[in-house]
Amino acid sequence: MGGATLEGQRKESIWVLMRRQRSRRALVKKIMIRPKKSLEATRRPSRAIHRRVKTLKELVPNTKSSSEGLDGLFRQTAVYILDLERKVRVMQTMVQSLTETDCV
Repeated sequence: MGGATLEGQRKESIWVLMRRQRSRRALVKKIMIRPKKSLEATRRPSRAIHRRVKTLKELVPNTKSSSEGLDGLFRQTAVYILDLERKVRVMQTMVQSLTETDCV
């Protein structure tokens, strides 16, 4: 009986070793593939950022030929947004004053 249990333990240990080898192979595959993915991942955000900056330049007037870099683009965008807000407030007061005079 003692020999049968040793043989059973050997079979179990062979299966355990095979599982470990498979998991090691899978781990090695992940490690070997990971650098390729990380290179792609670093390129994607820069493309996405480039695309968004291009879109922002198209939306904000007089920024297409700007050589001030991103700082200048963001400053011009902020000024443009403040300008739009001011125009909206002026239009709102005009509408409000016109509707008040029409009611009287």
